[in-house]
Amino acid sequence: MSAVAMLAVFLALTAPWPSPAQQTGGPATDVYVNVTGGGAKKLNIAVPEFTVVAGTDTAGNAKLLASVTGSDLTFSGLFSVVAGTGAIPANNPAMLEQSWREFAAAGAHAGLHGLLTVRSDRLEGEMRLYDLTTPDHRLIATKKFETPIALPRRLAHKIADDVVLQFTGESGIADTKLAYVMGPLGAKEIVISDYDGVGQAPVTRNGSINLTPVWSPDARSLAYTSYKQGYPDLYRVFPFERRPEQTLAAFVGINTSPAFSPDGKSLALTLSKDGNPEIYVYALATATMRRLTRNAGIDTEPTWSPSGRQIAFISDRNGTPNVYVMDADGLSVRQLTSGGFHTQPRWSPKGDTLVYTARGATHDLWIVNVDGSNPRRLTGGTADNQGATWAPNGRHLAFQSNRNGRWQIFAMLADGSAQEAVTRGAGEATSPSWSPRLP
Repeated sequence: MSAVAMLAVFLALTAPWPSPAQQTGGPATDVYVNVTGGGAKKLNIAVPEFTVVAGTDTAGNAKLLASVTGSDLTFSGLFSVVAGTGAIPANNPAMLEQSWREFAAAGAHAGLHGLLTVRSDRLEGEMRLYDLTTPDHRLIATKKFETPIALPRRLAHKIADDVVLQFTGESGIADTKLAYVMGPLGAKEIVISDYDGVGQAPVTRNGSINLTPVWSPDARSLAYTSYKQGYPDLYRVFPFERRPEQTLAAFVGINTSPAFSPDGKSLALTLSKDGNPEIYVYALATATMRRLTRNAGIDTEPTWSPSGRQIAFISDRNGTPNVYVMDADGLSVRQLTSGGFHTQPRWSPKGDTLVYTARGATHDLWIVNVDGSNPRRLTGGTADNQGATWAPNGRHLAFQSNRNGRWQIFAMLADGSAQEAVTRGAGEATSPSWSPRLP
């Protein structure tokens, strides 16, 4: 897309744009595709240091907010951030206009003016978004946010997500969390962090082996398998609430591969209590089990479609593990992939594709349409890449890779581009699960 065409897309997005309070819906679908489709150039956005309008910023949050917001917008894959030094003075229209002229001359199409108020217990931020392609640098959106004073990064994430919303009609994914497993063999604990790996906090501290965390649709809880009682049992924990942990399944044999239904009322899981690994659905309200598969092979790793009407899973019923799909009642089973050793399917939030791990000389991530057509490889090289999880927008994936000598979490766009490390350090990080957008 040429620069002229990109500016045309930008103008189509921003004129005429009502304020967020007046908005009743996002831009037209064709505009959304133009901005986010493969091969589209990025919109240049200026993000100067936030302006402190009240209170004293002893912690340097004005600089932090600009840095984190800029990083979030860059990660989205939609924007190229034009950096700036210093804050635009408060209540000074002449200086604001001069700043936007300079940013526009540097190639910026939009400008984000962040205003910060520091209270004793909270931070209040205001996002003002300007169209720098118009002669008067028109204000096109404004919105206010607040967070506890100890959570400046979350304030930045909220602002970045709203900028993405203004340009695409769908909120960004910066205000989300990753859950994953940390530690060597014999001592694996579950932790959570911001989507970018910052702010790591423990979820389990039992000194045992804890595996396969998965988020509930309301982002309030995690289901996971733990050996803390000596056997692979299934639990549910509430990392943001003072609620006791729940035991979901502790049958003889394995209790693993949890997957929440889209409505959050059920879990699909793998149990071997009847002698063979099969897929069941567990109703959380009644604690009742319903068996879905009955096959001499191993059936495991269920993943729900966004509609809740289908479940994809792994089965070796025809010799080697491949991806299968069935209705949510266990009927109408069909094989989706073939000719390989395929595991770890995850259904896209958009409902049109599934990502899975294929074993060859190494493990790599592939994606396939839900009708089994157009399988394509997302990762390559001499390292192993596996265990993908979708961001709630369906545009990003996180996964584990040992390309740097130890297992770490990486992220990429859904076409396999823009691969970058999320976790870094001496510990090993595996089995990521990307949360829904936080409430």
